Amino acid sequence: MGFVVEMFSNAVLGELVNRSISSLFAKCEKETAAAAQEDLQLLRRLLMRSATIVEEAERRRVPSRAMLLQLKALRGETFRGYYVLDVVRCRAALGGGGRRRDGEDDGDDVARRAFALSRFNPAKRVRSRSGAPEATESPPVLGGPSPEVELHRLVRSLEAMIGDMKEFVVFLTSYPPLYRQPYSAHMFVDKCMFGRHMEKETVMEFLLKKEPPGAEHLGVLPIVGPAHIGKSTLVEHVSDDERVRNHFSLILFYTGNDLEDVTVSSFRDKCLIKHHTDNASAERLLIVIEILDDVDDATWNRLYSSQRSIAQGSKMIITSRSERIERFGTAQALRMKCLSVEAYWYLFKMAAFGGDDPAQHPKMASLALEMASLMQGSFIFASVGAALLSANFNTQSWSRILTRLRQYTQKNASLIREYPGDINAKECPRYTWNVIKEKPDKYFMLYDIYHRGSGVEVPDISFLDLQGGHAQPPAGKYDILLTKSRIPPYFNYVCACEIRDM
Repeated sequence: MGFVVEMFSNAVLGELVNRSISSLFAKCEKETAAAAQEDLQLLRRLLMRSATIVEEAERRRVPSRAMLLQLKALRGETFRGYYVLDVVRCRAALGGGGRRRDGEDDGDDVARRAFALSRFNPAKRVRSRSGAPEATESPPVLGGPSPEVELHRLVRSLEAMIGDMKEFVVFLTSYPPLYRQPYSAHMFVDKCMFGRHMEKETVMEFLLKKEPPGAEHLGVLPIVGPAHIGKSTLVEHVSDDERVRNHFSLILFYTGNDLEDVTVSSFRDKCLIKHHTDNASAERLLIVIEILDDVDDATWNRLYSSQRSIAQGSKMIITSRSERIERFGTAQALRMKCLSVEAYWYLFKMAAFGGDDPAQHPKMASLALEMASLMQGSFIFASVGAALLSANFNTQSWSRILTRLRQYTQKNASLIREYPGDINAKECPRYTWNVIKEKPDKYFMLYDIYHRGSGVEVPDISFLDLQGGHAQPPAGKYDILLTKSRIPPYFNYVCACEIRDM
């Protein structure tokens, strides 16, 4: 009898303990959820303040490097805040299961994968190249076991950063504005050099720096980075800056695959004059050399020596995909890298959603989040992808586009063992398909991507038309228009394509 009573007592005690623990966990979860909701509300208010500061700073000419570094940090934390806010919004708006249709994923299935945030961890990405984001640059957002803790840390970090910028805001009002017409954010990011403010100021500082009296060397700044990362765009924007044009009487551009066939006497004849004025106080020259790969020491030394007689204060910029050109610099080389995950997402969502608020389309936002992670920081992919999404603004089409993009990445990565966007050699084609049709009947083999100037005729067939099914040429080889840049130097990106039947 005593044994039965003891068993009954243990059972009752165990039940009481279980209920107490469950009640405690429920209370903790409720308190945690309430705290997270407060943090989200605070994050929204902080983002409004930080975005206002960033926008106002970008409207003004800020000469202080210390202030620019402070602005860079605030801009990065603002992008990070928007990224977290979009992820959390989608998490809150989406839930439950769903069935797959035609072998594709519905919005909820995609959302669950999009929010497995290890996908956004640059350390786990497929590709490996000098321009790829590094794990130390952009840690995975909400990637730990406690998203609420990470959210709280972000809010406190952004709050402290804004609090430390009171003097920054005061000094900001003393700097002259850059007169610019009012704009909507989605219109602005599509027509500006996005996310390269510090890189531009680094180049400007090199160009405008006064050389000490008697300095004999010609200053050389190497700019290196992978293909289509924005080297030419950066140099074009710098050379168009009023301060640079007032500082140099002549700006010359040389563009070619290499310098092997260029002689000292023919070099200037092969340069394009970007700017020339007779009113400058000194005949300072800016020479920009854009090459694809490396150049041998003898060729460079011969060319460099021939330019040393030009006016003191003249400068030279050399850009290349090869890091070996860094040895020619008299200043520390500038290495161009991909945008951070958060900044890239901000650029992509603005281009894809236009004036629409992603919060009003949570399923589509979740699809776009995973697309952004698969695009791996490619500006070309962002341009083409956003145009495709804008032209097919509905959940079903976006889900199908994401499915095709995932297939594209997996197919090409398995064949060439690298991120497919990095491949430019003709012997390594990329495979892609129509993204709108449920069952594509053709696939496209994409070869080398190259750019043409804005005044050069471009192919009639566009990659966007092929992907969307608006152009259906017969099987064969074509040059197709990949995308047109809307910012200087207004390159048209062209790709050799072979169309084959499935």
